[in-house]
Amino acid sequence: MKVVVVGIANQQTALPVGGFPVEYEAVRFVPGQIRHTVGGVGFNVARTLSALGHMVALASPLGEDYPAAMVDAEAYRFSISTHLCRRDLRRTPRSIVLYDRTGRRQANVDLADAVDFTFSEEHLAPDLFRAKLVVLGNLDMVRPLIAPVVARGRRLAVDLQDVRGADNPHDEEFLQADYLNMSNEYVRGSEREVLLALREKSRARVLTMTLAEHGALVLDRTMAEPAHVPAPEVEPRNTAGAGDIAFAKFLHVHLKLKEDPVAAMARGVAAASSYVATDAAQGTQTPAQLRTVLGLSPVNETASSAPEIPWNDFTIEV
Repeated sequence: MKVVVVGIANQQTALPVGGFPVEYEAVRFVPGQIRHTVGGVGFNVARTLSALGHMVALASPLGEDYPAAMVDAEAYRFSISTHLCRRDLRRTPRSIVLYDRTGRRQANVDLADAVDFTFSEEHLAPDLFRAKLVVLGNLDMVRPLIAPVVARGRRLAVDLQDVRGADNPHDEEFLQADYLNMSNEYVRGSEREVLLALREKSRARVLTMTLAEHGALVLDRTMAEPAHVPAPEVEPRNTAGAGDIAFAKFLHVHLKLKEDPVAAMARGVAAASSYVATDAAQGTQTPAQLRTVLGLSPVNETASSAPEIPWNDFTIEV
């Protein structure tokens, strides 16, 4: 399945801390634990869908600097095409993720001038309209893409970040998506009400809400109430990116394997739980590690340096 993912890709530094709040120390020695990789919701979703076997093109605003080179190199390792990425920024976005022994994390994000960037359909055509699935973050930079994607009848999935209730003017346009995903980070205690209200306000076929260690909720057009998908008990190391993996695996299982939404989200939650308990969650990961997390057979690590898809043929229908 051809997929276009439009969102943030950034240089990411993972740093362990003793706990939150972080106590002051003049110097901390953490040998082998400061890890540099690539993150961002857009990249996390693209990486997961590519590992699941889809032909993925990532569209993200980048600069002409070393973090952009990291994004390109990591995309190459995971067979993601970056031909839709724009190189117009002064600085590529970057982040520092602090995480403690319980798996709690704090993401410190510097989007640089990406906050002023806007994608147009001309930037991404014709790939945007030949993809079987388009995945967007609820970012201002992607608003011009919503109407043309919906008009062309492409499947549209949106990850709603920082949901604090159903009545948020910022998200109104994004409620046209076929699939809406969100976290309960800021709506704990009112998850059911928020999901039901968003279903009424949106045209979404399925709404999913991740609940961290408690799993996820799923609601489609036929359900009277959200269904709870529990998570297996694991000892988390770092939870950054877990929700992105759950959502991507859900989309794969539901759309490609044709499983019902609850069963698909159960497999997404299982993959996310497996991820947070592995070394891969603490920073850099290999294609083989990600495939194992996703429940796929491992591949020869020496073959991971070459892309599995013809990047320059992305626009050719097969």
